[in-house]
Amino acid sequence: MPASSTSPHPNALPGQPLGAPGAHATPPEGGLGAGAVTAIAVVTLLIGIVIGFFAGRASEADEPTVAPPLTSPTTTATTRPPGDTIPQTPSVPQTPSGDLDTPPSTDLDPTTIGTPDDPIPFGQAYVLGLYEIEVLAVERDASSTLADFNGIAIDAPLGRQHMIVEVAVRFTDASGVGNPAAIPLFVSDGTGTWNDYDASCGAVPRSILGAGFIEQGDEAVGNACFTVPSEVADVVMLGTEGFSGPVYFALPD
Repeated sequence: MPASSTSPHPNALPGQPLGAPGAHATPPEGGLGAGAVTAIAVVTLLIGIVIGFFAGRASEADEPTVAPPLTSPTTTATTRPPGDTIPQTPSVPQTPSGDLDTPPSTDLDPTTIGTPDDPIPFGQAYVLGLYEIEVLAVERDASSTLADFNGIAIDAPLGRQHMIVEVAVRFTDASGVGNPAAIPLFVSDGTGTWNDYDASCGAVPRSILGAGFIEQGDEAVGNACFTVPSEVADVVMLGTEGFSGPVYFALPD
């Protein structure tokens, strides 16, 4: 049988048949192999990611700062000493001269103050543990205020109404911080109790729950909202928990 006249492919490996894998493994002269192309693509991708990251950071830095809406309670520094309107009965010298610290003038009876029959009068602050609390104002039917703030009518259940109490909270401890949201608040007519967390007021403007942390010398002013039976809205008192039971604050007429 005559020998084949077909010449071996110039790129064929010794002993390898024509058309076998590897027959064209050698790239054309001056070209890039598949591995080099892949490496270049990866490096290009990484460079793009880095440039995009820093360009984004620069864009964020150039954006103007937008002031938040006035929906949070007001927190300001105050020089008013905590407890200067609270009945006090000092029994040890309070001044370098040895004189007793004179308690502020008040008609309050320390033995009954804060009870339903003797609530803390409106305008009188009261130190309760690490906080001093004072009632500033009340809106006994706050439906329009809540509707304006929420953008829709916030209807109370039949026979009830929403009321907003504005309070000031001051922190009294020099060695820490406090959060007014930790203070339980409710309203009561002496018999029934209605808590702020049970209310159906919707979003509350300048809610005292959003005051955040305050330290000694700070005063947070904000609102608490309650949903109460309409027949008691004119007689309820603001209440909170004290060391030996509830403490009550009279609301203004």
